[in-house]
Amino acid sequence: AWKLGPMLASGCTTVLKVAEQTPLTALRMAELIREAGFPKGVVNVLTGFGETAGDALARHMQVDKVAFTGSTEVGRYIMKAAAESNLKRVTLELGGKSPSIVFADADIDAAIDGTHFGLFFNQGQCCCAGSRVFVERKIYDQFVERAATKAAARKVGDPFHKDTTHGAQISEEQMSKILHYIEAGNKEGARLVTGGKRVGNSGYFVEPTVFADVKDNMKIVREEIFGPVMSIL
Repeated sequence: AWKLGPMLASGCTTVLKVAEQTPLTALRMAELIREAGFPKGVVNVLTGFGETAGDALARHMQVDKVAFTGSTEVGRYIMKAAAESNLKRVTLELGGKSPSIVFADADIDAAIDGTHFGLFFNQGQCCCAGSRVFVERKIYDQFVERAATKAAARKVGDPFHKDTTHGAQISEEQMSKILHYIEAGNKEGARLVTGGKRVGNSGYFVEPTVFADVKDNMKIVREEIFGPVMSIL
């Protein structure tokens, strides 16, 4: 939705195709847009599956540009569909492994809070989540201990409960993917400091997880997890 402002400011009409897993926020936004008095047809919210609704947009001859946020796999498909139709312009924001860097002279309290929020916000389901944390050797052990303590203190549960600070992953498929990456981290020799397991047997909850002694060539560092897994290097 953060693409919507620039498009409107530049005088464009837009079709906002939302992920099939998360339509409700965009539909509520559409209600507010209508209530605010936007002319009909300026902002259009489209729900549906990517392989049908998304494909139709990517190939439509009257769509001049597609801006997509999502996986690298789907990004490749959208670029191909755009080329095979009307050579529409394409902007892609694909998978992320955003780094945070903490030096020894940093305010350690601020660094712990900032890196914690930077990853665990929305259970790590954010394309700009700071999943890699580079920490200067001098304060490494202290940082790992405090980061793990803060992660372990998150209250996992129903997000509608006021004391919950850590909700569910978006789907069973995503939960399984996260647990697969955690398993890969263990197999490749990273040190699991806290978390690492599913919470309960219902819902798609994953414990806030922190790995230490992580190397650059490990899978959990090189690939987007899109979940609550912090790698401290």
